Amino acid sequence: MKTFKPWTAYVMIIGGFAGGVATVVGLNGTVKPSTAYAQRSSFARPAGNVSGENIESLRALNNSMANLADYVKPAVVHIRATTGRATDEQGRRVPMSGSEGSGFVYRADGYVITNDHVVNGQRDVTVILNNGKEYPGKVLSAQEWDVAVIKIEAKNLPTLGMANSKVVRPGEMVMAIGSPFGLENSVTFGHVSALGRENAIQDLEGMASGTRFYPDLIQTDAAINVGNSGGPLVNVEGQVIGMNSSIYSRTGGSNGIAFAIPSNQVRLLADMLIKNGKVVRAAMGLVPRDLKPFEKEEKKVSSGAYVETVQPGSPADKAGVKTGDIITKIGTKAISGQMDLRNSMLENSPGSTVQVEAIRDGKTQNFSVKIEAAKEITAPKAKTVTPKVEDLGDIFGPNGPDMEELKKRFRDQFKRNLPPSDQDSKTEKDVEPLGTEGKVRLGVSIANIDDAERKTYRIPKSVKGVVVLSVEPGSVAERNGIKVGDVIELLGSKSVTSVNELTDAVSGLKKGDSSRIKLNRYPTENAAVTIEKTLKF
Repeated sequence: MKTFKPWTAYVMIIGGFAGGVATVVGLNGTVKPSTAYAQRSSFARPAGNVSGENIESLRALNNSMANLADYVKPAVVHIRATTGRATDEQGRRVPMSGSEGSGFVYRADGYVITNDHVVNGQRDVTVILNNGKEYPGKVLSAQEWDVAVIKIEAKNLPTLGMANSKVVRPGEMVMAIGSPFGLENSVTFGHVSALGRENAIQDLEGMASGTRFYPDLIQTDAAINVGNSGGPLVNVEGQVIGMNSSIYSRTGGSNGIAFAIPSNQVRLLADMLIKNGKVVRAAMGLVPRDLKPFEKEEKKVSSGAYVETVQPGSPADKAGVKTGDIITKIGTKAISGQMDLRNSMLENSPGSTVQVEAIRDGKTQNFSVKIEAAKEITAPKAKTVTPKVEDLGDIFGPNGPDMEELKKRFRDQFKRNLPPSDQDSKTEKDVEPLGTEGKVRLGVSIANIDDAERKTYRIPKSVKGVVVLSVEPGSVAERNGIKVGDVIELLGSKSVTSVNELTDAVSGLKKGDSSRIKLNRYPTENAAVTIEKTLKF
């Protein structure tokens, strides 16, 4: 099959847009409904007093969305990664354990892109094309970045083009296609909700070990569920703007908050994997972030990456870079934000010396930084997860789903996301975001500090408190700069040494109250940054 041209995916719409369209789909596991046929009549009147001109616009919009789905579907694949296979009582071969997800064809000569967590640490997986044909695939992974490339032996495959994710804007219409819960070629529509989201995702047992930090994500309200991971998020021109990777959910289902890795990042990493077989990252030893709008105004700069932390003894520290500097150029590359800086560490080799230009107190500074090989990073835990789904084939079988078995499996898989009353362990809780009815919520997910947390966040053994696992967008915590990995030691007049103590301290507050918070941040195990702030609820 040949790659389609983008303009075959949509049509231009001329005229007004009015009225609404609703679609109701019924599912019945035992009774097959009779088929109903609808035929357009020249004598039919549009419902809801929609004019003939506007109903044609609605039909044009409807056709354009269907055409978009038709264009994208051939390049979307289903991926199965298993650790073994067994035979059921009917003699069918079924997976023993593993994961399933989605992906899309990047190059016509057999290169497929997906999430690293979809391939589940496997080097050999099965790729199922849209036409049902299956291919064994070899996996190359950038595990830290949650991007993987699968090579299958096929030619002339339909592909999807990659859009420039830097020009994506909130409010744009998007479409996602993937295999939620193993249901292949499922199409959902939505919008770009926000850009530049930062998150940390924990992998469940059986997937790639550890957790990952995502410094730059596209947020969308397109319905994304388990199994959509690795699939494309596309614009109205059929171009990929991101790769669906995670959801924010307490139940494991779609709550209208999903995240995708931007296409520019995916393309950069995929090209490196295809060319070199791996991704090598250098490091300067600093933590960057994007400038806030008011900071750009106050500092009279239009772009750059703000240096939030410099690790003592790091290459940046030795070269003279300081906290508060705004890095605007590395080598010949202009730095517009933190992702440009991070990506420059992929584009420059460890051991090389790079010229860094920064602004400090309104004046330009220049540094020569000899960058070093990056150490393996284990990102913080969080409640926002896209877990694997085990053995969906025998749930959605020819005899229909076993709903009790389905509930049991979902409950097991999403136990960590259920409300505290439904959890076996209460060592991890949510201190929820700003709420209603007089209650206040801090907007962080927290956990008691154990050996795993100490290793992940470089927390010394002598430190007590609770560690922040995730920060919710728009919450009191986010507005006050609280970050994943921070250790909260005091709220108001109460010392915090456990999850329950912090939860109790927050429950004693009401809207309009102010409370002092003290926390420590550990850029290295031997260095702590103490932060004290007054929170306004």
